[in-house]
Amino acid sequence: MTKTQISFGIVLKDEILYCSNEDKYNFLEIILFVEKLIRSFNPKQTWRLNSIYLKRAKDKERLFIRHEITETNKNLFFIVSGAYEENSQEIRKMLKNFFEKVNTNYNTGELLEKSSKKPIFKEIIDNITDFLWNKYEILLEQEEIKQEVDHETTNKILYGGISSQGLPIISKLFDPTLLNNLDKKITTENIELFNSSFSAQLATIEMNTLIRTNKYKIKQIHIFDLEDKKNKKIILYDNIDKNHFSLTIFASGNFFEIKDLMKLLKFQISKEYILHKEFSGDIKTYKYLDNYFLGLDREF
Repeated sequence: MTKTQISFGIVLKDEILYCSNEDKYNFLEIILFVEKLIRSFNPKQTWRLNSIYLKRAKDKERLFIRHEITETNKNLFFIVSGAYEENSQEIRKMLKNFFEKVNTNYNTGELLEKSSKKPIFKEIIDNITDFLWNKYEILLEQEEIKQEVDHETTNKILYGGISSQGLPIISKLFDPTLLNNLDKKITTENIELFNSSFSAQLATIEMNTLIRTNKYKIKQIHIFDLEDKKNKKIILYDNIDKNHFSLTIFASGNFFEIKDLMKLLKFQISKEYILHKEFSGDIKTYKYLDNYFLGLDREF
């Protein structure tokens, strides 16, 4: 892989401060939509965005992310992206070095934001990324990826839904305690409001990825929860039908086991003929699909 196939980025809340590769600028834009999701549904700031995986035909792109909280409680992201595996330790080391070197020059979010407006800022960060690429290029080429499976996790589906071209069709919240993040009482009304808003933002992320990244599709969002360090939170997307409907689940636990459940759910629900036709516009005709989500509230 050449340096033109990798990208470094810095994002502060809803602004991209730095991108080393303009061809990959649009990938960084996806973080803006994920940041809004995290800010909206985890105001306590215990979630840390860890990675985002995108795919288009035979192409793939993974954004490795270091998520910091600034002194003014803004979400700050340092990113290294490329066609690397989730478990790449060398990429994580490179990302850690990237954060440390930038932080040495700009040790507060406010200073980083102000400095990013100056022409010399890009030159300084470019020098850092050039150094890091020279340091890690061979290490990345020679790295042997080890798949780590943690069997001590507790798998739990938190949410599941179906959407069509950015419009939520089915949305099911399986863990009402997510409302605790918002200091909301667990009532039927609040659950419905959560479902509506959460499903809309998930669908927005999916559609904007497709539009902004030349038909790449978002597949995975990985999040660490500081209040539940044992179980990583994962958002998985998959197409039920190539052009019409997609399936989304939000879960915590073992990634591989959750991914297997997603495959099974997709296989079962894909048998429905109604999901292989264009969306009719009448959400009520899809209501019976709720049955496919029965029982997903159990730990496994």
